[in-house]
Amino acid sequence: MDGPRSGGGIASARGREPTENPLLRTPFSKTLKTVSSLFTSGRTPWLTAGLGLVFAATAQAALYFPAQSGAPLFVADLGDDTVTTFAPNGAGAVVQTGLSTPYGVAFDAVGNLYVANAAAGTIEKFTTGGVRSVFASGLSNPIGLAFDGAGNLYAANYLDDTISKFTPGGVGSIFALGLSGPEGLAFDASGNLFAANSVSGDIVKITPGGVATVFASSGSTGLGGLAFDSAGNLFAASYVDDAIMKFSPGGSSSIFASGLSSPYGLAFDSAGNLFAANSGDGTIEKFTPGGAESQFANGSVSPSFFAFGPVSAVPEPGTALFGLALLGFSSGWRRNRFR
Repeated sequence: MDGPRSGGGIASARGREPTENPLLRTPFSKTLKTVSSLFTSGRTPWLTAGLGLVFAATAQAALYFPAQSGAPLFVADLGDDTVTTFAPNGAGAVVQTGLSTPYGVAFDAVGNLYVANAAAGTIEKFTTGGVRSVFASGLSNPIGLAFDGAGNLYAANYLDDTISKFTPGGVGSIFALGLSGPEGLAFDASGNLFAANSVSGDIVKITPGGVATVFASSGSTGLGGLAFDSAGNLFAASYVDDAIMKFSPGGSSSIFASGLSSPYGLAFDSAGNLFAANSGDGTIEKFTPGGAESQFANGSVSPSFFAFGPVSAVPEPGTALFGLALLGFSSGWRRNRFR
């Protein structure tokens, strides 16, 4: 396995031209400790794309709107094979352990959590009662996950350049092929799927009927997370250039933020603030709509993708979450990513 860039995080090369992530091949094999209860039921159903998009599921259409106010942020950490949830105040708690290089995270309409295990080639499903099962297997390093308005789950297969589609019952098919190291996925308000090609550096738009076109060329390899704001602008993280790019609905681009540390996952909250995972230094940054930056949380090993979860999953101060005690995250938390 090729080593990471200086500072750790999502690395810039691993033998596939021109840019690859070496951690996708990391052979982790650990035992998952099932959490007894992830969420309480009975709340408003939300469909959450693995990179921060949130949809309301209706029989007619999938309507875009930002995450529910006060929703916790669920973060996959490929450095220690966990999923951690962060409350709006930045307090964190580990809710799943023993995964296998987790990347994409997504919630279905009833609050079940889905996690892409890149090293194992599986998508794991965790019910609201904490029961784990393999939802799909035999994938080729699945990275980004996203749900459409009908409840179908899409997974970006990094190594074979495809996107898989799974019905709510788990029946799989190939939705798109011929991509170039696809990682981040995101749906727009019209149901078009956007995929970040990390090797070629472009962003592909795929209609619901499967017609693919190049939406924009970023000029940068190493594209990771994608996320739409409420105005239809698309944001893309480049873990090679340490920057976040912004694309208008017409495809024109600008640099939204720079000087980050291998940024990867992106997600918007209900107020239009953009959250970005710095996989290189283990922090999560928060950007206001005007671009002002602050640190939301630290102490992760190598955070990858995000998903906002149900408000019912937010921990009360001083309480245990999902059977695990709240963690006091600090910059001194362990960072031994290769164990």
